[in-house]
Order: sequence, then structure tokens, then C-alpha cells
Amino acid sequence: MDAYLVTNGTILTMDPAQPTVEAFGVIGERIVATGSIADVEAALPRGYRRLDLAGATCLPGFNEAHNHMINFGFVLGQVNCRYPAVRSIEEIVQRFAERASRTAPGTWIRGRGYDDNVLAEHRHPTRSDLDRASTVHPLVLTHSSGHMLVANSLALQLAGVTRETPDPPGGHIVRDEHGEPTGLLQENAMELVERVIPAPTLDDMVEALRRCNDAYVAAGITSSQDAGSDHPLQVEAYQRAVERGVLKLRTSMMIRHQLLPHLLGLGVKQGFGDDHLRIGPVKLFADGSLIGRTAAVSRSFLNDPRPDNYGITIWTQEELDELVWQAHSAGFQVATHAIGDRAIEMVLDAYERALARLPRPDHRHRIEHCGVLRPDLIDRIARLGVLVVSQPIFIAEYGDGFIRHLGLERIQLTYPLRSLLEAGIRLVFSTDCPVSAYQPLRCIQAAVLERTASGRSYALEEAITVEEALPLYTVNGAYATFEEQRKGMIRPGMLADFVVLERDPRTVDPEELAELRVLRTVIGGATVYEA
Repeated sequence: MDAYLVTNGTILTMDPAQPTVEAFGVIGERIVATGSIADVEAALPRGYRRLDLAGATCLPGFNEAHNHMINFGFVLGQVNCRYPAVRSIEEIVQRFAERASRTAPGTWIRGRGYDDNVLAEHRHPTRSDLDRASTVHPLVLTHSSGHMLVANSLALQLAGVTRETPDPPGGHIVRDEHGEPTGLLQENAMELVERVIPAPTLDDMVEALRRCNDAYVAAGITSSQDAGSDHPLQVEAYQRAVERGVLKLRTSMMIRHQLLPHLLGLGVKQGFGDDHLRIGPVKLFADGSLIGRTAAVSRSFLNDPRPDNYGITIWTQEELDELVWQAHSAGFQVATHAIGDRAIEMVLDAYERALARLPRPDHRHRIEHCGVLRPDLIDRIARLGVLVVSQPIFIAEYGDGFIRHLGLERIQLTYPLRSLLEAGIRLVFSTDCPVSAYQPLRCIQAAVLERTASGRSYALEEAITVEEALPLYTVNGAYATFEEQRKGMIRPGMLADFVVLERDPRTVDPEELAELRVLRTVIGGATVYEA
């Protein structure tokens, strides 16, 4: 069994009892000792080797607590329409046309990442725009938020979407002044097109997980919480990826509510699995996205074509209460996507009612994103012991749009960080990749700077320090899935999952945080990435 000593650098343990150490020792998959070199040497067998940090900084591996791994793997092969690579609808058309020129007619072509708020035209593309790229390929362009898409005329035709098609529950078909679909489908309306796109195979999903794994470990991520497996084939893909050795990340799968009856029928509970792959919380959706103005808010959006746009709720309160109860009563942790304050209030109501019916002291129910907040909601989150899984990277990438949609007053408590910490709330960091860039250091930089893509100050009073941010990406990530006794710190007994950075993130200029190089990523004592 491999044994080695790590030393000669800055070692940040994230353990409050021993924040920094001179060295730590690894045997097999576990950390066996921390402290002075002499103390660690005494715990290691003869013949151990040394991992010389050469002055670099070592800390626990990052835990990406909310992301979409298979989706990201697929996105890496789609037409990239993210800003700043793409700045206008004309450039989107050009990129799709180029892909179409080397793709067999009739083949579906997908793109991802546009944000109408930063396009030169300041609007969504339409079916007519995409038709200029191709009329013989069905084209689908997904918004950066993942909560809406634009389809060309052929894609709409294949999906049977016409002016007579009604809005599905929890979704909206955007129409022009003549009642014709513009091509923009929001929330559940996306399924009208997505259900006719040829489904990926098991091998396609495994390959997507390989691409995701390779990108993540190069960014220092050692654990990942996939935010919504909604099909048995996806669950199988994770198992196959681990078996084939292409998924090295420790992965917790959030299971969408529709799969819950199948799990219960098999007697599967949260935590089923091992340290490499396990069943995590049940995932629900309460509303849409903030950048796409489909988040459920209590005050209407500003600068919106519809003056009465209060966003979209996916469920009625009664339906949400029942879904939460089903998961809670079965012993599962519940992780609910809620961005607007109206949706957050609905989720807190549902959690409170479930806990009143069946108290559970350590439930760790989560609100994913938890964007538009009010002081009363922050107080309720703290009182109920709910975890907030936040994405500060949204501020850097979408903050200008948030200001435009909400105004300066409301954004002061939109994705707040300082206020949540001061309220004693367990705050967890993540990126929601592929909605945003996946690199943890970019996310931490966004939390420290509180600055938008245009360089505009966002909510400076909510900024936190690097020292405060690092535990939110390590210790709290593990806590969010009941795994804080296994990972998140460099401490004896913990899994040997760690990252080596070229410099100490606490001492570099915050402007340079995102550029810090990851030199090495280690999972279970084994190096899975080396620069």
C-alpha cells in the first residue's frame, strides 16, 4: 500500500483545531497523520516516499456542490455561444451555419450559452434567425441559464409546435404579435422540443462524464454533486463510468423526484453506494432562472416586455408540499431549486410543514441557488436550519443582467453572502456548470470582488474574504451531503483528496485568483491530474 509524506509548502487543512500544518501523511486512500514532519514520519511505515510541494500551497480538494456533469460533457461538444466568444446574434448564426456545413442534413445540431442581456441586439434569437443558419437541420440553442431554448422552424415542425399549441403547465411558448411561436420556449415548454431529439446512448453519456471528469480534476475538483439525475440510464452511466475508470471524481447523484418511487421500491435510501459513487438528495424545481426572468418573484421584473412578469412557478404550493413530504417522510434530504423570493418562500413553507409533521433534527434540506432574498426569508432559513447552495460566479457572469432585471435596491440581497454567513446559515459554494464557468477559483474570486462582467460594482457589502470562502467550497461541500467525517479537511482519518495550487490564494491579489494554476489534484491518495 502506497505511503507518502507531503511537506515543504503551505498546507491549509480547513480544520479549525489545526488550520495549518508542516506536513501530513497518506497511506492508501486515507490521511493518517498531520503536524510536524517528525510526528508524521512516526505514523508512516519504513520506505515511505515524499511529495515535495516546493513552496506551493496544498488544501482539501474542491467539492462542486451543484452542477450538471453529463450535460456539461455534452455541452463541450456543442456549438459554443457563450459570451465573450459570441457577442451578437449574427455571430450565433455564423457558428451554427459553419457547423451545419459539415453535418449531414437532418441531423440535430445543438448550441449552448447565449445570454440575451449581453448580445449586441439585447434580445433573444428567433426561429427566423436560426433559419438563416440552416433550414435542413433542426437547430436548438439553449440559453446560458439552461431554462429556455430557441428552436428553428424545422425543429418546431418536428416537435409539432404551432400557434395552436397551448402552454404546458410550468412553461411558456413565446409568441409574436400574430400569435406565432417565435422559437423561444421557456421552462417546461422546452420539453416539447427536447422529447423529439434523439436520446443519447449509454456510451454517449459515459463519454460525456469522461470529458467532464478531465476538466474538473484539472481545476482542482475532487468531489461533485450532480444536480439532477432524472432517468435510469443516467444512473447506469455513472456506474459504468466508474467501472471503466473514466470517472474518478467522487460523485453524489441528486435524484429527481420522478425516480423516487423506484428507489423506494428497491429499498434504496440516501447514502446508498460508496465513497466513489452514492445516492444523494432528492432534487426538486420550484421556479425558473433569474437571468431569463422566469424566477418566481414577488415584485415584477424591470425592463420586461410584459409589465406583469412575476416569473414562473413549476408547482402549486399544494403540489410542492406533497413532493417535499414524499421525500422527507422517506428519510431523504431535499434539495430544491428556488431563485426568486416568491419561490424561496414556497419552499420554506413546504419544508416547515414537512418538519412539523415529522420532525428531523438533522435534515439538512437545501435551497439550490436561493437568489432573490429578503430579510424575513434569511431569518426563516436560519431558524429552519436550511442549507443554502449558492453560486457567486453568477454575479461575475450575469450580474449586469440582474441589475437590469431587478434594480439596485433588490440586488443588494440577491445572492447575498455576508448576510447569510452573519445569520449563521450554512452556506455552500458551487458553479451550476454548465450554466457558469466550472473553475472554483473563479467562483471564489467572484465572491471576493462582487463585480459584474462589465466591471460594475454589485453588492460590495456582501463580499467575503478568501479565508471565509475556502471552507464553503471544501468543508461545507462535504457537509451538504452528510460526508463531513470523510472529506473536506486535511485531518487524520479523512480521504486523501487534495489539490496543490502554485500560490497561496489567501495572499495573492484577488484580481489574480482565477489565474492561479492547479499543479496537482489527488483523489484517494492517487494523482489524477498534474500540470
